[in-house]
Amino acid sequence: MPDRSFEIGPIRPPSEATSLLLQVTRGCTWNKCRFCTVYRDSRFQIVQPEEIRKNIDNMAYFRDLLMSCAKSDGTIDRSRLYDQLEKFSQEELQCFYMVYNWLSHGGRSVFLQDGNSIALKPEKLADVLVYLREKFPHIDRITTYGRAETLAHWSEEQWKLLRQSGLDRIHSGFESGSDNVLKMINKGLTQEQQIDGGRKVKAAGIELSVYFMPGIGGAEYERENAEQTAYVVNQIDPDFVRLRTFVLKLDSEMYLMKQRGEFEELTDIEKLREIRTLIEGIDRPDVTIVSDHIVNLVGSLNHPIREKNRMLQKIDEVLNLPEREQKRYQLARRHGIVEEYSHMASVPQQRLAHLDKTVSLYESPESWEAHLSEILRQYV
Repeated sequence: MPDRSFEIGPIRPPSEATSLLLQVTRGCTWNKCRFCTVYRDSRFQIVQPEEIRKNIDNMAYFRDLLMSCAKSDGTIDRSRLYDQLEKFSQEELQCFYMVYNWLSHGGRSVFLQDGNSIALKPEKLADVLVYLREKFPHIDRITTYGRAETLAHWSEEQWKLLRQSGLDRIHSGFESGSDNVLKMINKGLTQEQQIDGGRKVKAAGIELSVYFMPGIGGAEYERENAEQTAYVVNQIDPDFVRLRTFVLKLDSEMYLMKQRGEFEELTDIEKLREIRTLIEGIDRPDVTIVSDHIVNLVGSLNHPIREKNRMLQKIDEVLNLPEREQKRYQLARRHGIVEEYSHMASVPQQRLAHLDKTVSLYESPESWEAHLSEILRQYV
């Protein structure tokens, strides 16, 4: 019996939680950002098109297996299915359950992995996209990560080819629009490349989702980080700006920079102020802010810029709280209890008392921020 397994990469955006994951590249083309450790032990590789097609075939095999076990009423003949599953290895079972989970959520979206799948030449990637859509004609959306440097490298015509072949959305980790910050974190690209690449993608009709990291510039570039990112967003007019508040990883180069006194980390509240500065500075009404990760202190900032005042109000509500109530909210949010301050009214008194007890354990600003960072590092 042929091996029916396929590769599954390490990361994907939260918005792709129910997507089918198709490995197109391995690792990251740059892999030198000082804040990131995801691909540190991985060498970048392009998966060969014939291998990608084989993986697509294996995904389709599991799809067809499930369909063959479907009864007339739409339910699964579990006895027949389990007879088939007994023949698979553990790796094949893992792949089967990914396809099963994908189909159970509608089977409408596919995410291409890893960190910079568009490094595959557009003409070759286009062939992959066409083959994928032939095998899964019911797909509504194909998405991938893409570095801004690579976005700028390909021509507008090549991006149009990818759009025509079925690529719908690109997620790109801009992190900051400031050249000073990009240099400090060793991002390996410039503001000019961000704008050039972003405009090409948008002109081709592909949705663009860019990422901003509040706090990544530290105290030195606190306002510049947000203001220059807002400038880049206004130049490109992306569909989404996704917030990923900076969390300092202990095994990163930036942690060593902090130890050497080369980087002064912002507080949790100061990072929220950066988010406010960003939102205030964006003037493109159809750009949607997305706060879909628990590292963001306010989790319900999911609105287009034309609803800017609504988002600023939610932020100001937290910024203007008395210190102890502000800390109570920070803890509740960091433990996933609430999304925004208005939700605190529904938190049981017993839980609030427990939060207050924890707050009282950390009297100095330094110990408080260290505790919050310790919680946040569990999520990144």
